[in-house]
Amino acid sequence: ARRHGVAQARPPAHMDALRELEEFQRPTGPEAPSEPARKRQRAPESRGAASKAAVEAAELLAQAERELEESQVEVSALDENEMKAMVLAVEKRINDNMTLRMKYPDKPDRFMDSELELFSHLKRLHALATAPELYPTFVRTKCVPSLLSLLAHENSDISMDVVDLLHELTDADGAAEHDVGVLVEALLEHGALLSLVDHMKRLDEANDEEAAALHATLAVFEAVVNAKPEAAAQLAREAGLMQWLLARLKLRPFHANKLYATELLAVLQQQNPANQVLLGELDGVLALLTAASHYKRKEPQGLEEAELVENIFDCLAAALTQPANQTLFLKAEGIELMVLTIKERRYASHGALRALDAALARNGANCERFVDIRGFKTLFPMIGAASPPLPAFAKAEKRAAQQTHDEKVASLLCTLLQQLTGDRRLRLLGKLAENGFSKLDRLIALRFDYAQRVALAESAAFAYGGDDTAG
Repeated sequence: ARRHGVAQARPPAHMDALRELEEFQRPTGPEAPSEPARKRQRAPESRGAASKAAVEAAELLAQAERELEESQVEVSALDENEMKAMVLAVEKRINDNMTLRMKYPDKPDRFMDSELELFSHLKRLHALATAPELYPTFVRTKCVPSLLSLLAHENSDISMDVVDLLHELTDADGAAEHDVGVLVEALLEHGALLSLVDHMKRLDEANDEEAAALHATLAVFEAVVNAKPEAAAQLAREAGLMQWLLARLKLRPFHANKLYATELLAVLQQQNPANQVLLGELDGVLALLTAASHYKRKEPQGLEEAELVENIFDCLAAALTQPANQTLFLKAEGIELMVLTIKERRYASHGALRALDAALARNGANCERFVDIRGFKTLFPMIGAASPPLPAFAKAEKRAAQQTHDEKVASLLCTLLQQLTGDRRLRLLGKLAENGFSKLDRLIALRFDYAQRVALAESAAFAYGGDDTAG
């Protein structure tokens, strides 16, 4: 949910650090910004008075946040002058906090007020997401590099709020493509991708707030790729995101962030040969096979986990368009794993068939391995047969699954006929001639079925075109 749209009312008088919150205006929105429950200050090296001061500062901060949350007022929409005032306020608080932290590194009570002011003014800046037409002006204020510098802030609540702010800005409702593009260009120019990946490595998913910040970071990456697809290679290799995604994939339990990681990995692989090659260089083929093996016999427990399984096999199929990755797949015994997964007739068998088709395409060595491990025994019973059953939550996809099943089986047969030679080709032809050419009869029936569907589609297209002409 977006965290903008309301302004905070003034807290009690003893909180001088927050007195300027009443001076500016923010637009109304669906809900109030939500602050972290408690700041997690780093423990100072000195003990005694400094330790006591840290505790008092943390209590003061928590109290102020509770008071801010209890009092909220609705105000008018954001305009350019107010946005510039907000930026100036944020810049001032960044400088003040940095100065005090450097001057009193072991005395949190001396810089806590400035930190609270900085956090509060960052929250106010979330209102910019309701006025994306101001993004070009915002970029010209040169606030972007200042915000990115906060990703290295010692207070993780400050750095995580910057991530949340970037997420809201890059995913603003109704934002024009040009406005988002200007912001994304500024982020790329100032090294946001590498800074965000480095920040992500500091987060602990066992903490709910940090897990949410990680999810928001992935959303920023997705927005960047959507706005500027050519940045996908830079994001994957130079920023190191591909390596992080593959490492995240190795963690076995299902998690929303693991699902998002597979989605982003699939996006990076889409029609991007450079990233497909990079995945192989980073042992990504083995990582994907390991993740796929978890579902050889296990069914996903819901739609989201089923989507995770689909993403894993989509990534495999995309990576296997590269001959080098097909060789890695062969060496990692990926063909054997796909055949075993298909035999189990679980949900993953649908994806395994797609991956196997990609692994064998234009690759004679892989086709030979398939024959040598008795792959015909698995393939030929599938010709014209029903696809593996789907879980109850995916029954609506049954028709599409059957069509994909038939197409991939036919594609595998075409590939084998093209690639196999010698005795292996004779064995293939012999299988087609078995039982009075029954497998050929099934293939012919499939061919007639597809020809009929094509004719119906052509008739519908002709009728639609005729209506347009008549109109």
